[in-house]
Amino acid sequence: MSPGSPPLPAHELLQGFLAPEPAAPSRLERLLPSSGTLPGLTRLGGHHPLAHTLVGWLRSCGQVIFINNPLSGLLLLLALALQSIGAAGLTLLGIVAAHLCARAIGADRQARRNGIYGFNGALVGSAVAALADHGSAAPSLGWVLLTLVGAGVTTLLVHGLGRWLLRRFGLPPLTLPFCLVTWALLLLASALAHPQLSLLQATQPEAVRGPLLALLQALPRGFGQVFLLPGLLSGAVVLLAVAIASPLAALVGLAGGLVGGVTGLLLGAPAAAVAQGLWSYNGVLSAIAVAGIFYPLNRLSLLAGLGAAALSSLLTLPLAALLGLLTGAAQPLPLLTVSFIVATLLTLLLLRRTQPALVPVGLHSILTPEEHRRRFDVARRLMLDFRRQLRGSLAGDRYPSLVAQAEPAQVAELEALFASLDRNHDHCLSVAELARGLEGSAAGPGVGGEELAAVLAAIDLDGDGRVDAVEFSELMLRLRRLRAGEERLLQYLLPIDGDGNDCLDPAELNRLLRSVGQPPLEPREQHHLFGAQAQRGLSWKQFIDRLLLI
Repeated sequence: MSPGSPPLPAHELLQGFLAPEPAAPSRLERLLPSSGTLPGLTRLGGHHPLAHTLVGWLRSCGQVIFINNPLSGLLLLLALALQSIGAAGLTLLGIVAAHLCARAIGADRQARRNGIYGFNGALVGSAVAALADHGSAAPSLGWVLLTLVGAGVTTLLVHGLGRWLLRRFGLPPLTLPFCLVTWALLLLASALAHPQLSLLQATQPEAVRGPLLALLQALPRGFGQVFLLPGLLSGAVVLLAVAIASPLAALVGLAGGLVGGVTGLLLGAPAAAVAQGLWSYNGVLSAIAVAGIFYPLNRLSLLAGLGAAALSSLLTLPLAALLGLLTGAAQPLPLLTVSFIVATLLTLLLLRRTQPALVPVGLHSILTPEEHRRRFDVARRLMLDFRRQLRGSLAGDRYPSLVAQAEPAQVAELEALFASLDRNHDHCLSVAELARGLEGSAAGPGVGGEELAAVLAAIDLDGDGRVDAVEFSELMLRLRRLRAGEERLLQYLLPIDGDGNDCLDPAELNRLLRSVGQPPLEPREQHHLFGAQAQRGLSWKQFIDRLLLI
């Protein structure tokens, strides 16, 4: 450290005693290598811009159904091709046009690579393929041009309207740009009445025997209808594309589609329409959005997600009637995903107002439902340890709980580290021995004796003025656990920082505790943690130090 620089926090200072550990793949990643967002797939192409571009296009296809996974995007294009080559071609055309427009306006590169600027364009292409009358030939030049223009306009809406919604209300635009643009294209085509721009006439679904069979068929078709694909095989491939990236998203989507279909039947919807997935696809999207994407999956968020799925079906008829009144079109416009948009945004607003202990996922850090659940589990485990340590500290009953649970080989390794630091063999560590042990680390040079003395005093669990091998091993085990979970804990914590000052005040810490099922701080606990800093709060690094040393 340079003279005059602020002292390092204890958790960073002590990192020098632990060798770096590579991130271990999760059990799901070992069992299902295709799961997650596959960031390494882009790295395979090195720095070649074409590799990033292609992966970004595939991610855009997956983002239609909240899956940021290029392999899933490839499977989704296959599902479209099973319906028709034209559907796959127009969807890909919409993605390319949206990305080119995003690049032209200088949109954020990382957002482009993650497919944020392409999924609305993909849906425009899918809608044109499904709703335009192409006859037996390939899509006409007129529809191709409208797809290109419409997909580009979705990018402008995401960049303008979408960012405004985020700044003003903290809400994502979802597929609203797709709906607005597709309605405009359909109205334009109807007004021009050009032979090459004609629309398909609505057809009645084939009759289905019984509601149970209708619901069974609706499960895969509900996924397919997200891309306006009515085919059973195409729907099954869409479901597979979701499942290989996120089994949790697939399960939650199935539950949401089932709830949407049942709600449709209860409202008197024809079983044939339910079987086609027309009453399920909004439920699929709403459930995944609420219970896994915008909130970590737990009991409360799952109930909210299924409630949003039911609400999307309840809103279908009123919103269709409202759309007809607003447009006055001779041929009714399709509702598209508006029921999903309205149901999801209403649910997010309701949860924000009524369930503050249900912590949302930061919009900048959205990955997969599995990763969001891992962040929640890490936060819950670390906060349970923290609360136990805090109560033990106040009661004068601190004990090395992690050492008692550790593997013998792990304890032996830490005892060997202690012995190497204990130069005078008196079976306790001094400030000088700690400083000497840190000399080879990045934090070592210039470490102050006062900092190390404070660390030694904090880890003296029995208060006898000595730090023995067991106490040192307990500290290292705490540090390992914190280091393994620190990034996920901070990602989970960021939305709790309501005032955005990068500090955790008592009210925010109480919200964090409630979110993982812990009671709020007692007055003496708050004083012990914050002291005179209650108004200003603890910085993130100070809070991590409290987790380590309390």
